[in-house]
Amino acid sequence: MKDMKSCLRIALAVVCFMWMPLMAYSQSSIIVRGVVLDSDSQPVIGASVMVKGTSRGVPTDLDGNYVIEVPADAVLEFSYIGYATVQEKVNGRTQINIVLTDDSNYLESVVVVGYGTQKKGSVIGAVSGVGSDDILTTKSENPQNMLTGKIPGLRVWQKSAEPGTYSASFDIRGMGSPLVIIDGVPRSVQEFQRLNASDIDNVSVLKDASAAIYGVRAGNGVVLVTTKKGSEGKAKVNYSGSFTFQTPSRMPALTDVYDAMTLWNEKNLNAVIGGSVIFTEQDYEDYRSGRKMSSDWNSLIMAKMSPQTQHDLSISGGTEKIQYYLSFGYLYQEGFFKSRDLWYDKYNLRSNITAEIIKGMKFNLNVSGLIDQRHTPYSSSVDIIRNYWSQGVVNPAFADKEQTMLNYAGLDLQKNTVAMMTSDISGYHLYNQKYFQSSASVEYDFGTLTDVLKGLSAKALLGYDFKYNQDESFRKEYYLYAWDEKTQSYDSQVYNESTPNNLTRASYNQQQTLVQFIINYDRTFAEKHKVGALVGYEMQKHDADNYYASGDLAFGTPYFTSLSGENQLVGIDKGSFYEVMYQALIGRLNYSYADRYLLEAQFRYDGSSKFAPGHQWGFFPSVSAGWRISEEPFFKDSVLSFINQLKIRASYGVLGDDNSMNYEWISGYTFRGGETAGDGKGWYQGYAPGYMFNGNFVYSVDPSSLPNQNITWLRSTTFNIGADFEAWRGKLGASFDYFQRIRRGIFSRNSVGLPTIVGASAPYENLDSDSHLGLELELYHKNRVGEFSYEVKTMMSVTRQKHLVASQNGGYGNSYDKWRHDNLNNRYQGVQFGYEAAGRYESWEDIWSYDIYKENNLLPGDYKYLDWNGDGEINGYDAHPIAFDQTPWMNYSLSFSLAWKGLDFSMLWQGSALGSMKYSEPLYNIWGSTGGGTLVQYLDRWHPTDTGADIYDPETEWIPGYYGFTGHYPDENSSFNRVSTAFLRLKSVEVGYTIPKFKKAQNFSLRVYANAYNPVTITAVKFVDPEHPDSDLGRMYPLNKTYTIGLSLSF
Repeated sequence: MKDMKSCLRIALAVVCFMWMPLMAYSQSSIIVRGVVLDSDSQPVIGASVMVKGTSRGVPTDLDGNYVIEVPADAVLEFSYIGYATVQEKVNGRTQINIVLTDDSNYLESVVVVGYGTQKKGSVIGAVSGVGSDDILTTKSENPQNMLTGKIPGLRVWQKSAEPGTYSASFDIRGMGSPLVIIDGVPRSVQEFQRLNASDIDNVSVLKDASAAIYGVRAGNGVVLVTTKKGSEGKAKVNYSGSFTFQTPSRMPALTDVYDAMTLWNEKNLNAVIGGSVIFTEQDYEDYRSGRKMSSDWNSLIMAKMSPQTQHDLSISGGTEKIQYYLSFGYLYQEGFFKSRDLWYDKYNLRSNITAEIIKGMKFNLNVSGLIDQRHTPYSSSVDIIRNYWSQGVVNPAFADKEQTMLNYAGLDLQKNTVAMMTSDISGYHLYNQKYFQSSASVEYDFGTLTDVLKGLSAKALLGYDFKYNQDESFRKEYYLYAWDEKTQSYDSQVYNESTPNNLTRASYNQQQTLVQFIINYDRTFAEKHKVGALVGYEMQKHDADNYYASGDLAFGTPYFTSLSGENQLVGIDKGSFYEVMYQALIGRLNYSYADRYLLEAQFRYDGSSKFAPGHQWGFFPSVSAGWRISEEPFFKDSVLSFINQLKIRASYGVLGDDNSMNYEWISGYTFRGGETAGDGKGWYQGYAPGYMFNGNFVYSVDPSSLPNQNITWLRSTTFNIGADFEAWRGKLGASFDYFQRIRRGIFSRNSVGLPTIVGASAPYENLDSDSHLGLELELYHKNRVGEFSYEVKTMMSVTRQKHLVASQNGGYGNSYDKWRHDNLNNRYQGVQFGYEAAGRYESWEDIWSYDIYKENNLLPGDYKYLDWNGDGEINGYDAHPIAFDQTPWMNYSLSFSLAWKGLDFSMLWQGSALGSMKYSEPLYNIWGSTGGGTLVQYLDRWHPTDTGADIYDPETEWIPGYYGFTGHYPDENSSFNRVSTAFLRLKSVEVGYTIPKFKKAQNFSLRVYANAYNPVTITAVKFVDPEHPDSDLGRMYPLNKTYTIGLSLSF
């Protein structure tokens, strides 16, 4: 019993000891209540109320109220998106009400720059950026397209919406493809295109000398992409899902069979002597009665709508010591071909983790992966579109009315487009791709050791990326059929280009390693002198290898077990076989006095293995300066004090470029073994190269160009001057820049031909030069009135490229010859020569009376040209500069967004101007076999009111149209056929609604939305899209208009 009492005493003492800290806390903690309002006394719903320095916090309810238990001496942090964060000491109070004001002043926000960050207000380079929320207002499978119209000077143009091709490009100020940095690691544009857009936190663009710190590869500017990270607090789950309807944009269509016959009859009648019709009245009647079958290729090949879906899930959160961000994304996109054999799917995985190992030391680990698969018919999209346009409608796609046998009768080269687009019939291409990307870094803040080292930190980073592609191409043998009237049966034959069955498999792998060490110093002395310094070392290595195997198959199965033993090839794609290494020393020095006078100098001493020893290293410096006039005491005390930012800035730097080089200083040969007869130098009908065969010598090697050990960096000097303005705490702002870049030492071959006895082409040399100059302007206005907020932003850039020296042009006979044909010496980009339009011949009287020498086959509706040199006739001497090429000089955008209570709306208009294109081949004239190529556009033509009338009879009455009479087309290089590519496009419009929060689930948020992408385009370009009007002569797979419904959920 005594022992029992002793045990109870001990247990009671232990319990009391354990409860003492909690009792002490309860005695020192208090319950704080209050309400959070905005400047218009409206409750701020969902505002964060946190105990500073901890992960403890609560959100405000529907009335802006909160209740939280805190230590009596705690500091509370009140924050909400769009408002300035407020810190308030508790000091024992139990009631604390807070008013949040608009965080309109973005000058203290952080901007990502090369190897670090800077405050927006202190940036003196031409640096622009966009955040995640703005990026996601445009819905596209490609993050690159989502940047359209959102960053001044960044031009994005989409060439095709073909699933999985990511056929888009971008440049900065018209200067070429930029360097892309993702989370501090240089990566390719293709890797950026395949990022999950929901994982992107922000994108910054370095447009001037600020890019010099990236040296040799930064000559066209730098795009810095930062992905999301976790933050301290409870785990937060975000899900977004959407379903998209895609429709083709501006896709030319074929006429019906009757209009096709009419156009071909007109084309054949179009002769002064000997014209005749191809299709008779009996042919018309046979199609009407059903005795003859035609093809509606439009409906057989192209679907009016195709689906796309995307799902993204992320989890983020953490404690004071460790934060995490984990995400998963899935995308499926289907093409417009009705066979449904054109599709793409993609899986993204990401894990970003930050951990504090010890005080002052942080460890960051970013790991991401991608798996995607693209499936296409064996024939390319361009070939499929080319074929069905050219085949026309007068011949059937199927030999029988039940549509079970594909037809070949009457088809040009017996190519049946239905077979070409159907993988089960003709075969397929399958592209499998896997990415693994990783970077691990350790950062240490030496200021945690002693105040003497305050501001000194170091960072070591190791990155490793691996990419693996496995591709498969299967050509499948198939039969085509035709009805034989004599035998009253169907003839069959193997389509010649499909036989024999063939299988090709290819394997590609690429990897890169990055090692980086940086020391950074950032400290303020005497409250006015802010000094920043950075020095570092970087090494990056790329290598790639590949092989492929191919062979004919005895059976129509996609396995090498079916090899027939014929045409077996094993080879390598030399373009994907390389090893490149870079090393660099980097440095930057910043100084700021009273945040008014700003100075920055930086350098990169860069080395590339692409050049010969002695020419591998280049020094790339830059300097920038700025003056924040708005921070001057005389300005702050003046009537202009409402201007909270007025800054002028200038920069000058030297950058490099080696992207187009490939060890041109090394001599040697390219072994052609393993290639096909199509290249003319490799295998010859299955026989190994290097043999005499049937009197022909098949080359076994291809000599490289002559080596040049003196070739070195292309060097760009860039100058930029700009001004930034902001007033009324961000309600009105503007930014302006003037820029100029001159490139010297552009890689080129001398135009002087070498004697054939040399046996090689001329070497690459640093010979050419060019310049870019232009302007950028950005204006914005934003405001908030009660629960209503809005923002309007517009931006414009104008860039002109001028070729200064081009060594590949030469050998002109006289000054006129040089002026007429030299487009690359001291001339602005893309000058297009042609005939200038002078009107149309409206009647026979107009033809007879027009005072110019003319041919005898003119008709009403034909084209008049300006006699530019006044010699009385139209000839080559009348061609003069009439336009520029399709690369536009001007790009612009206008965006508008508003929010009221739970509703939100955003709209983006985007466009370009000062460019042109000419219609070619199928868009220029009826191009195809008999009855083919009759696009609907050719019905808009000059033609007689009576289709049977004599077109050369002066009494014939004519109906005017866009084209001349069928077969009469304008000169291809005239202003009749060259049109402006200027356009204004509604790029994106979105309406969303966020459901009000529930009192019992304050962390729950649900938003539903509807979005349209590319729904409206205003342009003078007919028939095709103005962003890629003459790509593949207009036959490129079309852009898409998309209509999306989706939801975003978080809790």
